[in-house]
Amino acid sequence: MTAELTEDVTLRMPRWRDWTYADLQDLPDDGRRYEIVDGSLHVSPSPSRPHQVAAGRLRDMLLRSAPEHAEVVETVDIDLGPSVVEPDVVVMDASVAHTHGGPLTARHVLLVVEVVSPSSRRMDRLVKPSVLAEGGVPAYWRVEIDGPGTPMVAVYALDGDAYREVVMVHAGEIATVEVPYPVEVRPANLIGPRAPR
Repeated sequence: MTAELTEDVTLRMPRWRDWTYADLQDLPDDGRRYEIVDGSLHVSPSPSRPHQVAAGRLRDMLLRSAPEHAEVVETVDIDLGPSVVEPDVVVMDASVAHTHGGPLTARHVLLVVEVVSPSSRRMDRLVKPSVLAEGGVPAYWRVEIDGPGTPMVAVYALDGDAYREVVMVHAGEIATVEVPYPVEVRPANLIGPRAPR
């Protein structure tokens, strides 16, 4: 069996300038995640099925506890100046949830959640928290679903221009997290078959 090219795709690099949100709009919708970090394009493979299951369950968990002023969505763009990120889950101000056009800005974001994948470990543990904190996003959750002690949810709150750890909820634990609003977190429910109703 041989591979067959079914579509001719050309990516044009901006010349002598940083990547922008407008540049992202010209990229193909091919399942990959395209983000800008400090003006440079970062491309990630499409997430795995377990990753997507965990992200969906996180969205549902956060939505069940959300106050009226908050809305919870998956994979929307956030413009942070020299960076544009597309987190797995975003809690945003409900007033902008039904508006069209352009990315969110940090002032509309209450929480960003990233589910760590093998290809995104460094980004989700080091780079994105730094970019989000510098951009003023008030809270960040990092969710690990692979490896020892997982699943695990690490909760961070903005303290000045960096995040400080609020709590880490490990597999088998249940905790009520107050960031960005009270939510009961059960990491064990993020992976595997759904619990019977």
